[in-house]
Amino acid sequence: MAATGPNAPLCTAITALRAAAENGDPEAVADLLAPDVVFHSPLTSRIRFEGKDEVVALHRDIFAVLDDLGTGEALTLGDTGSFPFTGRVRGQKLEAMNVVRVNEDGLIAEFTVFARPLPAVATLFATLPPRVTARRRGRARGTLVAVLARPLALAFRTADFFVPRLI
Repeated sequence: MAATGPNAPLCTAITALRAAAENGDPEAVADLLAPDVVFHSPLTSRIRFEGKDEVVALHRDIFAVLDDLGTGEALTLGDTGSFPFTGRVRGQKLEAMNVVRVNEDGLIAEFTVFARPLPAVATLFATLPPRVTARRRGRARGTLVAVLARPLALAFRTADFFVPRLI
């Protein structure tokens, strides 16, 4: 993606974000973020991460649980762009779309992630929130979140296996 024209700041930010993701480098992500950045969780609309420090810490957690991260070409319009990415979480292939918006300084002000398929999202739900909770609220709460999330992940994986065979 050439960084020229009115979308140059967005294109530059997305190119750098893709490289940071492929290299699993949360510190490189930090350089791209606005101080008041907001990250909207792909797992629930009830959770969002606010502020540069929290979003960088979240990326440390994300890069710790996702393997084989790869990204695709971006689409941009105005101050918003999106790009696909893939990875593996505990062996489950994850496909996702990252939508980012930059501010007037060309820094990422907002992330929204959409992910599929259901078994990978369920595995991510059983893996990432316990890690984030342990970091933010302590190991005991992280363990509680893990205990609560595991049955849901198992139910989603089981449903994904059987429901297509029954339809």
